[in-house]
Amino acid sequence: METVPKHPHDNRPSAARSELERAFSRRAMLAGTVATTAAAAVVPIAGSAYAVAPDMNSKQDMMAFLLLSAALTGVHVVNLAPEFVPDKSEILNSDPGVDPINIKNAYFAWINVNDSTSSFAKLLQLAKDNRESAISIIAAVNASDDDTKFLARSIVLLWYLGSWYKPADLKTNSATPGTRAVTPSKVVSAKTYTQGLIWQIVGAHPMGYSNLQFGYWSRDPRDANNPAEKSNFGLVSATIP
Repeated sequence: METVPKHPHDNRPSAARSELERAFSRRAMLAGTVATTAAAAVVPIAGSAYAVAPDMNSKQDMMAFLLLSAALTGVHVVNLAPEFVPDKSEILNSDPGVDPINIKNAYFAWINVNDSTSSFAKLLQLAKDNRESAISIIAAVNASDDDTKFLARSIVLLWYLGSWYKPADLKTNSATPGTRAVTPSKVVSAKTYTQGLIWQIVGAHPMGYSNLQFGYWSRDPRDANNPAEKSNFGLVSATIP
């Protein structure tokens, strides 16, 4: 029987090696691409919002938020978080507490979601670094970049009015002083509508809601900053909380 001849190239050792090398190179390239993609998906990008995102469940992050808020609003921490329990050895280890309204959590979550510049994390770090003095926190905020400063303004308005003013809108209007442009705002929730600090300070209430005793309108409003009124709100001081 006649033997069918092999393809003349099949007898060359280099041909077999060349095919193997090409196959190996393709597999190596694919494996390297997959590994690089997986690493990029798992490892946070340096300086990214994900890498430094504030955590509402972190006691220190929440305390930094309360210290920052106290410095910015001039209102003591205990009025921002009624169940606050201080740690005298380290303020950041204090217990922010849980109260029936928990407005601090609502504000923290809202700011975290609506901060598009990672400035919230910067503000919390400033509060941590300057936690011994409200005045130091304010000075550090004033020395920071515009995104951070205007987010701080938004936080003040959020605590006082229960409404969100976008930092970008505040920045735009500040660039044209004297124009009296109306800055758009959004009431965060029904809870924030009723919990604005402004109502507590002036001894009033928003339309459609009141937790004051019937007949309160017959009494003169109290001055929240008058020591004789025994108010715990107070003004900005050099100490925290």
